[in-house]
Amino acid sequence: MDNMVSQVRQPTNQLENSNDVTRQPADQAGNERIRLINTGINRRRPRGVTVNTALTKLRARGVPLDIQFPRQFCKVCGRHASIFKSEVTVCVRKEAPLKVKKWKNIEKAFPGTLSSIWTLLKGKFPEISLDDYECVIAQVERQYNIRRYNLYRTYRTTKVRPIHVAPEDWQWLIDNLWSDEQFQRNPETGAWPSAVDVWRAIYMKANGTWSIPNGAEILNNLEEAAETHKERIAAAPIPLAEHFALVLGRKPNHSRGVGIGAVNQGAQERYRIHARAEAADQRASDAQNQAAALAEEVERLTEANNQLRDELRFQREELNSQKKTVEEQNVDMERLMDQKLEETMNRMMARMGAAGATSSIPSSSTSTPTN
Repeated sequence: MDNMVSQVRQPTNQLENSNDVTRQPADQAGNERIRLINTGINRRRPRGVTVNTALTKLRARGVPLDIQFPRQFCKVCGRHASIFKSEVTVCVRKEAPLKVKKWKNIEKAFPGTLSSIWTLLKGKFPEISLDDYECVIAQVERQYNIRRYNLYRTYRTTKVRPIHVAPEDWQWLIDNLWSDEQFQRNPETGAWPSAVDVWRAIYMKANGTWSIPNGAEILNNLEEAAETHKERIAAAPIPLAEHFALVLGRKPNHSRGVGIGAVNQGAQERYRIHARAEAADQRASDAQNQAAALAEEVERLTEANNQLRDELRFQREELNSQKKTVEEQNVDMERLMDQKLEETMNRMMARMGAAGATSSIPSSSTSTPTN
């Protein structure tokens, strides 16, 4: 008995030891996860790119789309506005080049881009007309700028290139748009722009007059500050901002004369708030798309259930019909068997009667008396 108990206890101890061994890697994994969270490394799987499968499903079902472009809003409205926006996102990702500094330069740098985008959207949405062209392009411009901003935010937070952006496009954006120094410096000479030239370009009209009353006075002050504080301006992190600050004065969280995000903390906070608002809008749009997809799935399951119910009813009716036919055949079979049996009995009775009559004639002739 003791041997049996020891044999039973031995696997149990082995199981406990194995649990201890497996618990150690789990604890180590938990500690590693805590370390990654503390260091700011996020291992969560990023959201995939939009492919707008909802439009394909709606077209397959023949659902008419409610898409409108009111002139007073100059943007897409209607019950299926989110479907159109998702398709614009796909179109922007595929057709709109990233190697331009601003949207207004895209047609000049890449001729035919707008017509290609319009043709693609017109093919996907026959509901839009030529009268909606300006509103459609305005919607495309908004979402193009949103994409550029989302890419910029990704660069600032993770530095990781998204899979849907080509390496050369990503590097071009870094070199020409997202690097504060590269963006502010002259790309050919590498020199910072002069505050005098910036002031003249912003506030001097084409006819040589000033758009503000003290434009000429501030220009003279900028020229004097450039000579007096030449070394201080050159040694500043952003000489342009320092030059304007010496003349126009300093203001908390603001760069006087020209807005520069690198030194404008208030603007950065507004950018973050705007980014959170856009992220919330995107999540709401995704939730609407998911709700629409779920509604379509429920409708599809309901149709399949109704079809299955009809098939079961048809099979039940067919089974009842076959059962009735079999019962009728059984009744006919029993009737035929009774009829055959009755005929057989009648024939047998007739034979028996005939045999009895034949046997009675000889017996009567033998019993006749003689004289």
